[in-house]
Parts: sequence; structure tokens; C-alpha cells
Amino acid sequence: MSTTAKPSAPDTAPPAPAPQSLVRQPVVRRRRSSWIALGVAVICISGAAGGWLYTETSHREPVVAVARDVPMGAELRAEDLVEAQIATDPALTPVPARDLNKLIGKRTTVGLARGSLLTRSSVTDEPLVKAGEQLVGVSLTPSRLLATRLSPGQKVKVIHTPKDSATGAADDDKETGQSMQATVIEVGRPDNSGARVVDLAVTQLDGTRLAIWAAAGEVTLSIVPAEG
Repeated sequence: MSTTAKPSAPDTAPPAPAPQSLVRQPVVRRRRSSWIALGVAVICISGAAGGWLYTETSHREPVVAVARDVPMGAELRAEDLVEAQIATDPALTPVPARDLNKLIGKRTTVGLARGSLLTRSSVTDEPLVKAGEQLVGVSLTPSRLLATRLSPGQKVKVIHTPKDSATGAADDDKETGQSMQATVIEVGRPDNSGARVVDLAVTQLDGTRLAIWAAAGEVTLSIVPAEG
């Protein structure tokens, strides 16, 4: 007996997928590292700029300042000056604090206000009594003194005012109304009667005449207006 081979059952399994070729996809590099580097650079630059600005604005240097009011022409003393710290500024030219001791004994060319900075143009080595002048001390009673404070270096007019000229009994050799120009050098402290001695610089021609007036107590002062 012969056997007949049975036909094989059809293959119903799905076909295997065809292998895909491996294609390298282009890699997009993120520039995160570049941005980080840029941020670091900006921070560094900002920090450097801030440090420079702080240094420039906070740097201070010691200079000479005025500790109390000093009149024009006065001789500077140690208690008139003080060291101060200021921020550097090219527009300011105060005297450095290291030169403070060199200023003692100099005379002021202008009136100095407390708290102001001292500049080199504010002081001088030149004496108030110049060549060809004489220094004469004049004692003045309160009635012959000005209410306005006199300062060294101030220009005044010295007027001859004989004591008995007010009564009309002036001697023939006493001429009233004579005057001369003078410069105030020093003003003394008042005595018990209120009188003060004022040292005046006048020309040598007027020195003797002023001394005679002063000895007789026949001097009155008036202020010469500053030339504008």
C-alpha cells in the first residue's frame, strides 16, 4: 500500500522585516558651552569694571583743611590747620597733608573759613610790611575803633582827629582832616578800658607823622572800600 505525501500547510507567518540600513543622523551640537563661556566673560568684565569704579570713587587722600576761621593776612598756627581725607578729584588742588608743618608761620592771602580746603595760593611767605614801609603801633579807644572787625592785610585810612578840634579850640599848628593810607598788620586784644593797639604799616614819609598823632591819641580809622 502506497502512501501519498500530504501537501505541506501554507506558511502563514508574517515575513520578517527587511533589515534597515544604519544611517548616521547628523548630530546638532548645542552651543551651551559657548554661552556659558560668554556669561563668565561678561561677569568677569562687570566685576572688573565695578572694582575699578569703586577704587576710583572710594580712593581718598590726606589733605590740609582749615580747623577754624582765619582772617586774611594772619600768620598760620598749628591749631588753625587739620588733616582731612577727601576723594581724589583732578579739579581740586589742596595742599597734601604731608606739607602741613611747612605752612606754619605763613600768612594768608585771603580769609579762610572753617572746613575749607587749603590751597597753595591761599598762603604766602611775603611779609605784610614791605620794603620802604614803617610799622607804627596805634592805641585806639572804642570810640575811635570800627565796629567792623579789622583783619591783617586790610587797607584802612588813618585820619588825624585832634582831641580839641570838636570844641573849636584846636591850635593853629594842628591841621584837622589830614589822612594817610595804611595796612593793618596786627590787632591786639582789648585792655580793661576796651582800647586796642593796632599795628599799621605806612610809608616811611608818613611813619613819623603817624607816630606823633598816635602819641597824642589823635587817630581815627576808616575802612578803604575794596577795589572792584
